Amino acid sequence: MYHYLYPFQPRSLAVFAIVYACCAVLALIAPAQAGRREWLLVATWLVAGLLSQAVIRQLTPFSLEQMFVSDGSNGFYTAARQYHPAELLSNFDRLRVTFESVHARGNMPGKTLLAYGLGLLSSRPAVQAWLVVVLSNAGGVLLYLFVRDYLGDRDTALVALIFYLFVPAKLVFFPVLNTMSPVLVLGCAWLWLRLLQSRAIAYALALGVSVYVTVFYEPTLAVMGVLFLLLTAHAWLRAEVDWRTGMRLTGFAILGFAAIYAIVVAWLGFDLLTTLREIGRDAVAFNARTNRPYGAWVVRNPIDFLFGVGVSQAALFCGSVAYACFHATRVRRAASKPAALTLGIAAALVAADLVGVNRGEVIRLWIFLACFAQIPAAYVVAQLDNRGALILAIGATLLQDVLSTSMLAFASP
Repeated sequence: MYHYLYPFQPRSLAVFAIVYACCAVLALIAPAQAGRREWLLVATWLVAGLLSQAVIRQLTPFSLEQMFVSDGSNGFYTAARQYHPAELLSNFDRLRVTFESVHARGNMPGKTLLAYGLGLLSSRPAVQAWLVVVLSNAGGVLLYLFVRDYLGDRDTALVALIFYLFVPAKLVFFPVLNTMSPVLVLGCAWLWLRLLQSRAIAYALALGVSVYVTVFYEPTLAVMGVLFLLLTAHAWLRAEVDWRTGMRLTGFAILGFAAIYAIVVAWLGFDLLTTLREIGRDAVAFNARTNRPYGAWVVRNPIDFLFGVGVSQAALFCGSVAYACFHATRVRRAASKPAALTLGIAAALVAADLVGVNRGEVIRLWIFLACFAQIPAAYVVAQLDNRGALILAIGATLLQDVLSTSMLAFASP
């Protein structure tokens, strides 16, 4: 049994009122009003989101620095100080068992190398912790670009960006390095879209390299391949890409993956697939050792996940999935892009759940999925064409953020 609750803090309501008032005023500005200053509005929201996060995080009993250096909640800071990256990768399967933190021992080397890279930017752990927050927020730009260009809808893209900044799972677990996972997947999503639109071989090769980096960082992120596969099939049904072009570009993407794989093996002796198998065995052994049965968690995981998405957005996401399923069974032509995107995200969620590697802790482990689930919710709010609806959704999310951050002891040093 785990006890995750701290006592309620009355001052959390004052923090909520201040942050909500500031965000509500900014939410009154629609993309159409910004005109050519589209990116100024995006940048303003990024700054507002960061400041809001800083204020909300003051409610926690532990600082970001304490969380970042802790072997209990993070572990990668200590691991990054033990070995040079070249030495670590050359002997990773042997050296990872020497890490003090269970998180560092049970993960691919990507998070440890990220912690090492942050150390090159600053030697101060407090600064490194805030760099994680800033870089995680920067993934909102990739989300904005992906949604705007795929759906052709700046309103939905902006709402998705706003929701992304306040995903409860992210705020509760800052600066744990799982909060960086959405950035990698969104980078792949943007490259996939650019590839679909341009047919450029360079994007195919870059996508292959990005997939390698993504698995190198967190293998669970590979379930998003279900989304991209379904969206590619949807593009073929809509005659946006023919199968010959699709196969050719897929071949170049595989070539990009194989090239970086071979380069890393030859240069540093690190075999991604071998390490992936070892990490997988460790995960299976961990589930058995901690008595986490598949049947129990395959039901419980989606419930926990929806809490991490945010109660308001979760309701909109579930409604969107239900509507998209109903719509898909009633039309003979290919579903609309919003419906296809919604069903693709839901399919990735189902795949992650049925695989059964993650049993519990999915509020942290599926942060990347929680960020993608903001897109259907954002589409519903944008279609209402009512700033009041957006302000209401932001308020519900911020209230959950404030209460969760101040009362939930999910992560502690």
